[in-house]
Amino acid sequence: MIVHQVYFWLHEPEKNLDAVIDGCKKIANTKSVKSHAIGKPAATEKREVIDDSYHIALVVNFETIEDHDQYQVDPIHLQFIEDHKDKWSSVKIYDFEV
Repeated sequence: MIVHQVYFWLHEPEKNLDAVIDGCKKIANTKSVKSHAIGKPAATEKREVIDDSYHIALVVNFETIEDHDQYQVDPIHLQFIEDHKDKWSSVKIYDFEV
């Protein structure tokens, strides 16, 4: 399985948080996605090793690399990027294989 973790930092979270979360929900339901989770930083105790500076986290799981690659070119995913790329100041992605 491939775990695809995406972290978004928004220019104006107070204005755009809900719109980007709604967009994440749409892309998380594309055909090649096995499962997903979307959320905001948890109110856990602050520790030096925790980075809670992001505004939205999206975790998408795929059965195979091919499913991941299909997701990357899915029109729903590409439309999400086009619709929301101006709202984020930074995006970090961490992929790992289980």
